[in-house]
Amino acid sequence: MRNILIHCAMEKEGIKIANKLNLIKKEETKLITIYEGISKETKINLVITGIGKQRTAIGLTVYLNQNIKPDIIINIGYAGSTNEKIGNWINISKSYNLEWYIPGEEKYEMQEIKSKELEEVDELKKLPCYSAECFVTNTDIKENVIFDMELHSVYILSNIYNIPLLSLKKVTDNLNMKDYYSNLEQKEVMELESSIKYIEKYII
Repeated sequence: MRNILIHCAMEKEGIKIANKLNLIKKEETKLITIYEGISKETKINLVITGIGKQRTAIGLTVYLNQNIKPDIIINIGYAGSTNEKIGNWINISKSYNLEWYIPGEEKYEMQEIKSKELEEVDELKKLPCYSAECFVTNTDIKENVIFDMELHSVYILSNIYNIPLLSLKKVTDNLNMKDYYSNLEQKEVMELESSIKYIEKYII
């Protein structure tokens, strides 16, 4: 039986996806919350780790050490963007660590971590994602990119455990906290259930 793991940072990100896929809460600890279920020939687990790279790294490591290795990790969540349209779904093409900067040596990438190709969804736009320790409201990066607070930890662990990784991000703001909080009331922006149509091939 195929075994997939969906990762979300926040309960409000994961709960509606879990409900849509008829997943049942299996476990809740101080570190992680796990939902599980079966869709046809696929075992689906959804893990919620909390916000940020540190909590994600700790929570996901705990999960991977205590459960059967998944065939793929699917990271789903909210993100900001330099200038991508709010409400758009983006398929992340590359993961970077925004704070990782050693002048003269490394910037955004750890040399010992091999460059892992992320899974692709054909119909979605592809953009790189920079994971930060806090909400990004300004940047000197000129390209059209995505910012989140968790993906790079998921990316590193997917490398360590040799697990394919797919990341889908819903754009909620253009690096503006005021806009983000205003958009919390916009269902078409904040809903994440529509991501399921992009991952159907993994859950059949």
